[in-house]
Amino acid sequence: MKTLFRMAPALLLLAAMGACDRSALDVLPEDQTASDVAIKDMKSATAALMGGYSILQSGDYYGGDYIIWPEVMSDNAEHTGTYGSYGQADLLTVTADNYEVTHIWQDAYDGINRVNELLEKVPGLDNIDQSDKDWLLGQAYALRALHYFSLVRAYGGVPLVLTPPASLDEASQVSRATVSDVYAQIEADLGQAATLMASGGIDNSARSLTTPGFVDALLSKVLLYQQKWSQAETAAMRVVNSGDYDLVTDYGSLWADGSTPEDIFKITFTAVDYNNYGYYYQYAGRFETGATTDIYTAYDSLTDLRWAATFNGTRNDGIQVVKFPTTAGTEDYDVMRYAEVLLIVAEAAAEQNDLTTAVTYLNMVHTRAGLTALDLATDLNNNQQDVLDAIHFERRLELAFEGDRWFEVVRLGLGSSVLSSRWAADDHMNLWPIPVTSAPRSRGGASLHPGLAHARRGASAPGSHQRFPTPRVRLACGLRPLQGRL
Repeated sequence: MKTLFRMAPALLLLAAMGACDRSALDVLPEDQTASDVAIKDMKSATAALMGGYSILQSGDYYGGDYIIWPEVMSDNAEHTGTYGSYGQADLLTVTADNYEVTHIWQDAYDGINRVNELLEKVPGLDNIDQSDKDWLLGQAYALRALHYFSLVRAYGGVPLVLTPPASLDEASQVSRATVSDVYAQIEADLGQAATLMASGGIDNSARSLTTPGFVDALLSKVLLYQQKWSQAETAAMRVVNSGDYDLVTDYGSLWADGSTPEDIFKITFTAVDYNNYGYYYQYAGRFETGATTDIYTAYDSLTDLRWAATFNGTRNDGIQVVKFPTTAGTEDYDVMRYAEVLLIVAEAAAEQNDLTTAVTYLNMVHTRAGLTALDLATDLNNNQQDVLDAIHFERRLELAFEGDRWFEVVRLGLGSSVLSSRWAADDHMNLWPIPVTSAPRSRGGASLHPGLAHARRGASAPGSHQRFPTPRVRLACGLRPLQGRL
């Protein structure tokens, strides 16, 4: 039986091996990417795969900005520090040369490039068993789907790069796809991942590797964003019915070291490969961003156990967030966890007017927080909109500061109501600007990409050519980037 180990905190992790050659790996230098690795056997292919995981730790991506920024742009957090780029996010005046807009884009495509190398080279290797190829490729497809989902909900339609560019010239001639095309590719990649994981012997025991449970969980979220309610519920219920996940009793324990039954796919951090969450949110760090009064008072502070796990003190310059308890950045981050899957079931069921099912799954999360179960008749008036409002509110409280709020505001069309004067009247507020470094070389008369206020410079339309970013060298561990933010 093939066994999967937990992803290690360094750039590359050691992969567990079965009877075939899934032997321990030498750790590669931090500036070596998948394209630098000669993929020639199981060991080098696994090294390349783990390079695909490691990009998620970047402080410009899931290790920081991609998780913090959607909160600052929303009604959950506000800018309290000195980074001008974060100030733009708070005011929704993001320009196309903004540091975060640029580096999130680059990291996502760096990750895509890493797994594309694997997807292109592994099938042709004759010294790897088919089950091991499937083990590698299933995870690679899942990672590519995650990167494209990260891009499409931030930037809208983006270039679909499905093979490694042969040259810089080829990389500069990739056309921007439509939103529907990107979502179709994400669904296709997740379908491939599910099939290959089954034949590759991957089960749900790993928490820091992509698994069939993660594939179904991410698929349910992807389908929810497209309002495919029945399909979203079906995918989420596969996670529930697997029996491999459960809610933890102590909400605060979700960000402690080690895995929990609630983790579906988590990114591991240590004092060497750290995240920036606590460092940016806490007084003992740089306190670059703090909670808004709106989210601070949204919880029932006397009975909701999440309030004490999220906040600890206020000052005149803002409210610190302690959901990620330390400034060292050693807390793991859940890309998907079981509570969100339950809320996806609830929302998808409610949208189909199955209110009994919806409230049942809503209450699983609601009561874990120490709150009294909601009654469909007395609390929610047997009313579909009241049930949906309760689910959306629960999502906000449960997932606060986990990087979803801006995307939720956009998905639910809440911008004008919750962001008031910051929100313009038209839909250009819904997307981040395409980075100026990825603007089309020449495309006369191309319409502009919808983007945030004052953010149209460097934008482009579906079909226009984009400069696909080549892989960047990651900062040496211990350095927090400052350039472009002052």
